Parts: sequence; structure tokens; C-alpha cells
Amino acid sequence: MFDVPLHPLLVHFPIALGVVALFYDAWAVYSKRPELHDTGYGLSLWAGIGSLCAAVTGLQIVRLDGLSKGALTGHALYGILTTLVLTGVGLWRYSARVRQKGPDEDYSMVWLVLQLAGAGLVAVTAL
Repeated sequence: MFDVPLHPLLVHFPIALGVVALFYDAWAVYSKRPELHDTGYGLSLWAGIGSLCAAVTGLQIVRLDGLSKGALTGHALYGILTTLVLTGVGLWRYSARVRQKGPDEDYSMVWLVLQLAGAGLVAVTAL
């Protein structure tokens, strides 16, 4: 758009938000402070939204610039996997929050494991 590539501008937000969400949720589990999960929830939600935008703009760069598809296949594969994990965690947490019956609901450790997988995929995609 206006000869400004959007992908480099957008890609850092889901990376940072996903990793910081992991730290907040791990801190909440470790310190037994469940109120920190609220911050992790918000960060996870925005990381999922941002990762969708980053993946779409990344695929546009490959298509529009005519870059070698072989050179970017690995990066695109890990980027799409990261997008699926971050978006899945965000949607799953959003769904659980909407259905939440009361403040006594437990934090699902599966979310922490998936966030750890998402942070690992972020690192692999960057390399």
C-alpha cells in the first residue's frame, strides 16, 4: 500500500504479544495470582488478530513481489502454523471467557502449553 510493505510493520506485534502473553500466564501459574490471566487473555486475543494480519500481508508480499517460492516456503509454513496456534489460543480463550460461569473457573494449562508452542514457532519462523 503506497509502496510501504505492511508485513514488516505488522509482524512484530503478534510476536511480542504472543511471547508476553506466555510470560504473564506462566507468571500467574507460578505465583498463584489468577488476576494476571486477564492480562494474558487480552494479549493472547490481540496476538491472534495480529498474526492473521501478519500472515495475510506476508503471503501478499510473496505473490506481489514474485519472490522465489522455494526460498520462502519454510518461512511461510512456520508463519502459517504460528498463526493457527496463536489464533486458536486466542479464540479458545475468548470462547471460554464468554461461557465462564463465575470467577472460580480454573485456567486451562493446555493454553499455557499451546502458548509455549506458539512462542517456539515464532522463534523458528524468525530463524
